[in-house]
Amino acid sequence: MLNVAQLESDLKAAALKVKTLFEATMRTCQEAVVTPASADGKTPAVIGRLMTADEKAAVQALIDDGHAIKAKLDNAQGDAKMIAAIAALTAGMDGQGDRGGSHRSGGVTRAIMQTLGQQYVGSAEWKAFMKSGPHSSTGGAWSTPPVELDMQATLMDTTSGSGGPLVIPQYLEGITPVLFRRTVVADLIASGTTDSNAIIYMKELAATNAAASTTEGALKPESTITFVQATDPVQKIATFLSVTEELMEDAKAMASYLDARLRLFIGLAEEDELLNGSGTPPHIKGIMNRAGLTTAQARGADTNIDALFKAYTTLASTIFVMPDGFVMNPINWQTVQLTKNANGNYLGMGPWVGAQQPTLWGLPGAITPAIAANTGLIGAFKTQAQFFRKGGLRVETSNSHSDYFQRNQIAVRAEERGALCVYREAAFEKVTGLN
Repeated sequence: MLNVAQLESDLKAAALKVKTLFEATMRTCQEAVVTPASADGKTPAVIGRLMTADEKAAVQALIDDGHAIKAKLDNAQGDAKMIAAIAALTAGMDGQGDRGGSHRSGGVTRAIMQTLGQQYVGSAEWKAFMKSGPHSSTGGAWSTPPVELDMQATLMDTTSGSGGPLVIPQYLEGITPVLFRRTVVADLIASGTTDSNAIIYMKELAATNAAASTTEGALKPESTITFVQATDPVQKIATFLSVTEELMEDAKAMASYLDARLRLFIGLAEEDELLNGSGTPPHIKGIMNRAGLTTAQARGADTNIDALFKAYTTLASTIFVMPDGFVMNPINWQTVQLTKNANGNYLGMGPWVGAQQPTLWGLPGAITPAIAANTGLIGAFKTQAQFFRKGGLRVETSNSHSDYFQRNQIAVRAEERGALCVYREAAFEKVTGLN
């Protein structure tokens, strides 16, 4: 007869192999780069793929091995149940079974599964108590002896007809999400609202100051100002995903979870548009692609820190605006964080204290992969740019899409409309060649 304990051990090992291979395969799929990011950094990489046929076959092979072991275990456990039934029928008969609680068959000794009551009345302590007979005497107090029982033999029984396993899996609440970058650029830019489909505003195109000292009776010098009308259309950013009605009903927190995820997805797309939008409908014209930015500051032999301050000085001294923030890729911010002096000491906080806040020269920084590596942006975000939202972000659901009504599926849609106005393009300056 097959060894039940060995088969149970083999089944656990097979289950662990399946779990380990499946998790490793899923990590490989999730980390696979399906489409690399564009060279200019405007289009992010597409990450994640489905399992290949070979990967599925490898997992299925281990599952089949586990099923084979499970079938053998079921047969062995059936034999063990038969032994237990025979032992129950012959309980108390002299010369039958083993008083030590075991049964020998085919050279294999195994414990007979007993209830708590069967263990108690079959114990040596109980039999000695019954033989001494104190309970049958007239008058006087008496008590039964303590007996050590095998709780696992009864409560941990998982065979057919039992109450099932005492130890059940522990389920943790919540969902472990796929991670995305944080949205930080919109926090630098002034916000506004609109009820229109476009924002029209006037800008000075050029201004000539001819003011000068003038003699009495002479012609006064004429100053000139020319204006230009600018228009930034309201554009839409949207997405949707599908879920089943059963999932929405059974997972009570699913609705709020999906709402939060879709809001994040819209925020990520918005951030990319604010920086890198091409301006070709339906795209917003991002700050990086606006004509008229102040001539870029090249890093040259400077540090990233010095190059940023030189751009700061240019905006303050020639454009007459005070920068209030900067945007930098995490790769270049790493160089800033790791900068050391001649003695090898970190200029910043170093690795033994809390994380250094993204601040340089008193300016708050937006550190994000949304801006291409090696190029930074500094400017007067709060005073010279504004993002107008029309109606805010909306999340709606419907089953009217395609054949969703027949399939009990729900389309969850999120969208927002907005326009980015840049009142003075020269108030922004790129810093190139960062390392």
